[in-house]
Amino acid sequence: MIESVDDSVGRILRTLDELEIADHTMVILTSHNGGFDRFTNNAPLRSGKGTPYEGGIRVPMIVRGPAVAAEAGLSNAPVCSIDIFRTVLEVAGVNPPDDRTTDGESLMPLLEGSGDLERDALYWHFPHYRGDDVTPYGILRTDGFKFIRYYESTKAELYNLDEDPGETNDLAEQMEERTRERRPDLLG
Repeated sequence: MIESVDDSVGRILRTLDELEIADHTMVILTSHNGGFDRFTNNAPLRSGKGTPYEGGIRVPMIVRGPAVAAEAGLSNAPVCSIDIFRTVLEVAGVNPPDDRTTDGESLMPLLEGSGDLERDALYWHFPHYRGDDVTPYGILRTDGFKFIRYYESTKAELYNLDEDPGETNDLAEQMEERTRERRPDLLG
């Protein structure tokens, strides 16, 4: 499947070049989930699709477009699909609607290589069940840490993603104060 997507994206990019419209076209390739862990191996990330762990939510995003600086290169900044709307608006020179609140942040500082994002946190809300192994949860990612709160219990987990991207060391008890401070951020 990956090979098929890769081939198809290659054909699209070549066609944009052949039609000489690549200078006016932004292509964004990403996924909405990590691989389903019964069928894929997301190592070194933990677990897979539908879970609160990095193997289920961390996916690559590849952007090609007129405003993307080649020297911007690879960024490890955490971004989210909610950022695509603001990014496309900025590239198109269109202001966000002023009659409603929109989430996300333009990725242009990263894509231009001119700076970082301004946000201090990312949030996920998963109010669903996935079989017997996943119950509703919320996630807060900030300052290199990821806090997971399970809504049907008092269980919470805390990981330092900068040092432990595979989420092997739950710091919730060891860093009890930090865990307690984050709990209100994920009321649900």
